[in-house]
Formats: sequence, C-alpha cells, structure tokens
Amino acid sequence: GQSLGYGFVNYVDPKDAEKAINTLNGLRLQTKTIKVSYARPSSASIRDANLYVSGLPKTMTQKELEHLFSQYGRIITSRILIDQVSG
Repeated sequence: GQSLGYGFVNYVDPKDAEKAINTLNGLRLQTKTIKVSYARPSSASIRDANLYVSGLPKTMTQKELEHLFSQYGRIITSRILIDQVSG
C-alpha cells in the first residue's frame, strides 16, 4: 500500500485549515517538500476546511498524516490516496 504522494485533510474549523497551510506548506519530509493548499470543495460547508496535500513521501502512513495535521485542529477526515493497481 504505497502512497501516490498526495492526500486530503478535512478540518472542522476553517481557521485550523488556514493554520495548517501557513505552517506546513513547504515543509520538508524525508526527501520531499509537501505542498498544502485548499482543495476544491465538494460542498459549501467544507469550502475553507478541506486541504489538498501533495508531495507526501511514498512511505507516509495514514496515521503519520493525521499526527502531523492534528496539531492544528480537529480533523473530520483524512486520507492518503493509494495506487489501486499496485496496492
């Protein structure tokens, strides 16, 4: 189950999402520099609280992603996208 290098984090509070972007965008993890920005919203209620994260290390786990981002507020959902063909 290797990461495709990107994922999503959805916060309860949009202010927490903003803090995470301001702090984590450009962070170096292992040999990668992550990019954190607002995701395209699936609904108006999460417009400013849903983040898109790219550049994740291929070995990063769901638990590690949540640990990193939970420092900035309560997370509703998070996920790392996995290559469904190779697992």
